[in-house]
Amino acid sequence: MKSAEKLIIIVCFLFRGVLCREFSISLPQSVEALRGLCVLIPCSFEIKEEYDADLKTDLTGIWNKDDAYKNKVFNSNVTKENKIEGEIIGDLHMKNCTTIFYNISERDSGEYYFRIETSGRLKETYKSSSVDIRVRDSPISPSITLYKEDQGKVEDQNEVVEGTSVSLICSAPAPPCLLKPPTFTWNFLPEERRQEQNHNTSFSSSQLNFSATHLHHGVDFTCTATYQLQNKNKSAQSSFRLHVLYAPRNTSVSASPSASVLLGSSVSLNCSSDANPAVLNYTWYRENGGQIGTGNHLTINTTDSTQSGLYYCRAQNQLGDQNSSVYLDVQREYSAGVLLVLSHTATWI
Repeated sequence: MKSAEKLIIIVCFLFRGVLCREFSISLPQSVEALRGLCVLIPCSFEIKEEYDADLKTDLTGIWNKDDAYKNKVFNSNVTKENKIEGEIIGDLHMKNCTTIFYNISERDSGEYYFRIETSGRLKETYKSSSVDIRVRDSPISPSITLYKEDQGKVEDQNEVVEGTSVSLICSAPAPPCLLKPPTFTWNFLPEERRQEQNHNTSFSSSQLNFSATHLHHGVDFTCTATYQLQNKNKSAQSSFRLHVLYAPRNTSVSASPSASVLLGSSVSLNCSSDANPAVLNYTWYRENGGQIGTGNHLTINTTDSTQSGLYYCRAQNQLGDQNSSVYLDVQREYSAGVLLVLSHTATWI
C-alpha cells in the first residue's frame, strides 16, 4: 500500500464521524410504557456527509413496527393514517428523532425501526438497531436509594450508625403525558422528618430526611407511587429495610434466685443488653473495686457479709458501652435461726 493511501485511511479513522460518517442511530434497547399513557423514545441518528445538504429540505420521520421495511405505523407528516398516535419532538434537521407515542395499548408492544426521508436524495431505514417497546398494565415499581450526610449515595448498603442524618429518596418514572406527576406516600414517617417531592421531565421523587435512631432498626420503609390516569389511579410500591448500628442500651442485671442471699449460699448474676452489632463483651465490677469477672453470667459464692454491695455489669460493643448494677444483700444465717427458736418456744407456752 502506498504511503499516501495509508495517510488517507489514518486521517479518516481519526476523524470518523466528521469526515467519514456512516449511517447510524442511537436508540435504547427497550423502553417500558404504562398502558393508557405515553412512551418517550430518545433517538438520534447520523448520516453520510454527502447527504448533509438534504437536512435543509423537508424531512419526514417514519417508524415501522416489527419489520424494518414493512408495517409502517407512524409518519410525522401523515398523522391521520397513523396506526399509533404520536409526535417527533426532536429536531430532525439536527438529527434528533426523539419521539413520543400516546395512548399506548398492549397491541403497541414490539420492535420499532426508524426511517428518515427527505425531498432530496436522503432516504434511509436504520435496520441495524431497533427499540423494543414493552407495555405494562401496572406502573414500574419505584426505586429507593439511601444517602448519608456528607457521604452521598450509599452503594449496595443499608447500614447507618445511630445519630446519622440520612435521606431515603424514592424515584418513579414520570412520562411527559401524565395528567399530573405521580404522588408519593410513605408507610413510616419519623417524627423528626422532612419530606420533599421533586419533578422533572422523566422522573419524580420523594425525599425523606431524618436522623436514624435505634427505633428505625429493621423497619421497612415502603414508598408508594400513585399515578392518576384519566378514569382511575394505579399504584406501585417498593420497600427498603434500614439497619441501624447502635451502642448498648437497656442494659440490665438480674439475680437468681434473689439479690438477698444467706451467707454461704451462691447467687447467679445475669447481664443482658440490646446492641447492634451484638455486645462484644460483658465485664463485672465491684463498687469501689476492680474487675471480678467477664461474660454475661457471674456466679458468686458468699463467704463473708462484706460481699454485700453494688455489683456492676458493663456491656460493650464497637460503638460504645453502658453499665447496669444490682445491690447484693448477704444476710447472716443466725438471724433466721433466732426467729425459728422464738417461734418454737411460743408454740409450747
